[in-house]
Amino acid sequence: MKRRRSDRPGLRASRVLTLLATLAGALLLPAPAAMAAGGTFYVNCSAATNGSGTQASPWNSVSSVNSATFGAGDSLLFAAGTTCTGQLTPGGSGASGSPVTMGSYGTGAKPIIDAKGATGPVIHLLNQQYWEIGGLELTNAASSPAYRSGVLAENSSGGALHHIRVHDMNIHHISGYSGGWYSTNAGVGVQTDHTTPVSTWDDVVIENNTFDHVDRIAVAVTPDGDGQGTGQTTGTVIRNNTMTYDGADDVLVVKNDGALIEGNKAGYGGAKANCPPSGQYCNGASAGIWMSGSNDTVVQNNEVYCHVNGADGTGYDVDWGNHNTTFQYNYSHQNLGGFMLVMPPFSIANEPTSTVASDGTVIRYNISENDGTNAGCPAAGTPSHGSGVFHFVGNVPNRSGSPVAVPRFYNNSIYINQSGLNTPILYSRKGTSITGNLSFRNNAVFNYGTGGYFASVNSTFNNNLFYGNHPSSEPADAAKVVTDPQFRNPGNAATSSPYTGTDAYQVHASSPVIRAGMVISNNGGKDAFGNPVSATAAPNIGADNGTGGNLVSNAGFETGAMSPWTNSGAAPSVTSSGARTGGYALTTQANGSGANQNITGLTPNTTYLLTGWAKVANAGETLAIGVKNYGGTETFTNVATTSYSQAAVLFTTGSSNTSALVYCWKNVGGTGTGNCDDLAVERISNPSNVLTNAGFETGSLSPWARSGSGAQSNVVASNARTGTYSLQTGAATSGVEQSATGLTAGSTYLLAGWAKVANASEQVAVGVKSFGGTETYLRTSSTAYAQQPVFFTTGSTNTSAGVYCYKDTGTSAGYCDDYTLLKLS
Repeated sequence: MKRRRSDRPGLRASRVLTLLATLAGALLLPAPAAMAAGGTFYVNCSAATNGSGTQASPWNSVSSVNSATFGAGDSLLFAAGTTCTGQLTPGGSGASGSPVTMGSYGTGAKPIIDAKGATGPVIHLLNQQYWEIGGLELTNAASSPAYRSGVLAENSSGGALHHIRVHDMNIHHISGYSGGWYSTNAGVGVQTDHTTPVSTWDDVVIENNTFDHVDRIAVAVTPDGDGQGTGQTTGTVIRNNTMTYDGADDVLVVKNDGALIEGNKAGYGGAKANCPPSGQYCNGASAGIWMSGSNDTVVQNNEVYCHVNGADGTGYDVDWGNHNTTFQYNYSHQNLGGFMLVMPPFSIANEPTSTVASDGTVIRYNISENDGTNAGCPAAGTPSHGSGVFHFVGNVPNRSGSPVAVPRFYNNSIYINQSGLNTPILYSRKGTSITGNLSFRNNAVFNYGTGGYFASVNSTFNNNLFYGNHPSSEPADAAKVVTDPQFRNPGNAATSSPYTGTDAYQVHASSPVIRAGMVISNNGGKDAFGNPVSATAAPNIGADNGTGGNLVSNAGFETGAMSPWTNSGAAPSVTSSGARTGGYALTTQANGSGANQNITGLTPNTTYLLTGWAKVANAGETLAIGVKNYGGTETFTNVATTSYSQAAVLFTTGSSNTSALVYCWKNVGGTGTGNCDDLAVERISNPSNVLTNAGFETGSLSPWARSGSGAQSNVVASNARTGTYSLQTGAATSGVEQSATGLTAGSTYLLAGWAKVANASEQVAVGVKSFGGTETYLRTSSTAYAQQPVFFTTGSTNTSAGVYCYKDTGTSAGYCDDYTLLKLS
């Protein structure tokens, strides 16, 4: 990023501004007035006459302020509800623990300082320190761009200056060069000039401000240009600012050490590319929040959305020459270029840092929603360099000899569910096969688009979820999960949902991501929602490490002990073998053995979903996941597979029942053990079955329709699982389908159907298609009815789905019965 440049970009403009300010002070202004320390000085630009600066006799112009020198503990206050015209250049500095403060007095709207299109900053501090500026409104609109800014604190002193705080400001319509240098085209710019010895800042805090239509950038803490000669600014904090319609970028730090960028919300940036006159710095590429030449930067809990810049256009960017950058807990959506830009090293004149690959980069617990498009935004752009969720400009940057050379991407949740969106997950402008290595682990990728992945031969992919589209470029991952992650409100489609924003990417209790990740060292200790992440136990896949509100305790037996489960029949045990996820599972004995757990705190007359995973050592034997003592008839699902299969049981509590006993039970008559793992109970708000004639008990097909070219399927009064009737398929290419309508777009559903075959060497499928995602189904070869639970999420515009029973090949019939389709809460 930031590639078109002159020999010393931005330096000329900065020096010109400094020189003009110096000349103006020397030639045009009277000598500064000396004032008592700790005084309060008042400005009311609506006053008829210019006073002495007291509240009873306030100054009435910026020229009076600019004639004064302020010191430790002084306060400069502007009258609320008034407007001052001009540019402020107050003199003097505060002291440690006793800054100069600039703010407002009285009641009403923030005082306005309007520079009326003048070139330069609205408020300029030159070689001054210990200032706090807050509670004002700044604007400097003009018909054509020039170097303009809101607040500019500039250091050309050749030393360290301290403590600049800008807070609670409204800074808007600053008509700078959106393609020009950063700090001198900022809502708030804190700049170090190229000096010998070097100039630096320490303790810069920019917080709780509102920025709107600022060109180029809302906040920049940078040198006056690329190139060596400036040291590392320390103690920078940029937090809780709101930014809209910035002409280019939103937040940038360059040559900073330990900067913290958190809690900011930035939208609709990057729409302009106005450059200064020829020969000056010009760069039309921009991103939301980024850094270069910096160490130990932390970017967390920010939201960047609808960035429209065509050259880069990403929400976030780790640029050149950075060391130990961490992006965590951020939210990115509808950014044209993607979620994250990753720059390789490249050459900038006089800037040796740029030729060193960034190392120590960690991107974790972030959420990317429909990045790679501006669909749904008030403005849109056209990408000139392509788009990708993870957007690499070239090869993967690896720093030779660094212990953290490889960028690490882990426990992020990626969601792409826009019709026709072809955003790649891993994209490089260099092509589909690049050099360099990365680590990609525990990421949940929900992809209904058509985009794929670049190839980087030695990169590592472990324990990721890849759901939806499976392009041929999808990375090999021996421990990957390919089923629906069951996000709560993916795409934020349901505006009335209690799960919106990032909360939309919390998962249901039955989600396959729970405990399916791998342990990662130095993992930060918590996820995007504040849930703890263990340093030793298997985490979830994705940004949510919670249990999905699971009402079952020790649901995956990961304590390594039974409690609060109790023995039933022949005593089972918790073992470190046979686990589906994590390190432990319940192992039953061969015959009449299991475990119970009493679930309390339930609500009467309420439907709950019990899910669990089970397998048996011997094919044909059965293990039951079930529930009883809830105020209704005991209900269970048998599993007879030798690899883990999921079971789903719906139950509704009685009118006075607030508890239920859930269990895993190896049925009598067997000779081999069974395993249970990952049980869950979750409340279902709307348990109504979407399907009609779901058990074929009308004795006819309607509204099911026959499918396939083989012998026709029919409803028969035999082989029913419950009731009188069932669906009998033909021997091959035969089935039925029902179009379920009235579904909610972008919502997760459970389809549960029962199926069996007459011939154990054949299979019959329960599945769903035409819902906006990839057709999904489960097959059984059991000659006894086996449940097939299928979770799926509707597309962003899809409100229907085709549910089916289908037998593909064989010589004997298949049977289906008792279908349920319901929306998860």
